[in-house]
Amino acid sequence: MKAAVVCSKGMGDGLMMMVASHRLKLEGYDVTTFQDSLGDLQEWFPGHHFSKRSTIKNLDDFDLILLQNDNTPFSFNLIDRYREIIHVFYASYEEGKHHPRTSNDRVFNRSHPMVINIAEGIASLLKKKEPILENGITPPKSLSYRKDKKRVVIHPTSTTPKRTWDGKKFITVAKKLQQDGYHPLFSVSPSEREEWKRLLQNRFPLPEFPSLSELAACLYESYFLIGNESGTGHLASNLGIPTLIVAACPKQMALWRPGFLLGKVVTPPPYIPNFKGLRLREKWQKFIPPYRVVKAFQKTLKSR
Repeated sequence: MKAAVVCSKGMGDGLMMMVASHRLKLEGYDVTTFQDSLGDLQEWFPGHHFSKRSTIKNLDDFDLILLQNDNTPFSFNLIDRYREIIHVFYASYEEGKHHPRTSNDRVFNRSHPMVINIAEGIASLLKKKEPILENGITPPKSLSYRKDKKRVVIHPTSTTPKRTWDGKKFITVAKKLQQDGYHPLFSVSPSEREEWKRLLQNRFPLPEFPSLSELAACLYESYFLIGNESGTGHLASNLGIPTLIVAACPKQMALWRPGFLLGKVVTPPPYIPNFKGLRLREKWQKFIPPYRVVKAFQKTLKSR
C-alpha cells in the first residue's frame, strides 16, 4: 500500500506531520512525505522518502492520501480530486469555509499541541489504540547530544513580522546570558544574514547554515534554544533540545507550540486589552521585556 503525506509549507509543519508518516511506515505502508524543505534532512530520517510539495502534479498512484489542510486552493483542489481516498487533518474547521467532513477527516483539539493531535489522528485512522509521538528522526552517530553545555541558540526571526519579537530585545537577552556565562549563538536564514550582521556588530557568533542538516547538527549539540514561533523551534524540540518560545497568543500557542519536547512559552500578560478600538495585543512585542525571557530561561533550567 502506498501512502502520500502532504504537509503544509512550513518546515515545522513537515516535522510534525512526520509523526503520521512514521506511524504509517511502521504499519507497513510505502510512504512518501511531500514537503519542500525536509529533503535536506534525509540522512536524519533513514528509511523515509521525501518529495517536494511544490512539484505535485497528481497523486494517482497512491492508495491513501493524508493532507494537512492549509486553507489554500492547493488543498481544496486535492480534496475535490481525491475525496474518496484522502484523509484531511484540520487544525480548525468551519462549515461553509471548508469542505463537508467525512469519516476520513479529523479536527484537532486546539488545547493540545499539534504533535499530539497528529499522533492521535493517525492512530484513530489506522484504528490503533495507542498514539506514537515519534517521527523517526535519528541524529548521525558522529554528533553528541547537548555537547556544549553553555551554548544557547537564539533564533530571532520568523515568517512574518506579526510573529516576531523585537530583534534588539533578543540581543539584550543574549547580553544577559553572556554575563551569566553562557555562549549565545544567533541563527538566521541566508537571506537575513546581512541585516543581522549589522545588528550584532560581531558581538555574538552568527554562523552560516547552508542546509537544514547543518542547522540540525548545531541544535542537537546545543544546550537550549530561545526564539520566535518558527520551524527552528520545532526542529530543536524534535531533537530533544529544551526551547523557550516568545509569542503573541497563549491560546494559539497551546496548539502550535513545539510539542516533541514541551518547552516554555512566554506571551504578553493576560490583562493587555484586545477589544475593538483598543487592540493593544496587536503590538504584543512591546509587552514582553527582555527580563521576562531571561527569567523564564532561568526557571526552565531549574526545573530540569
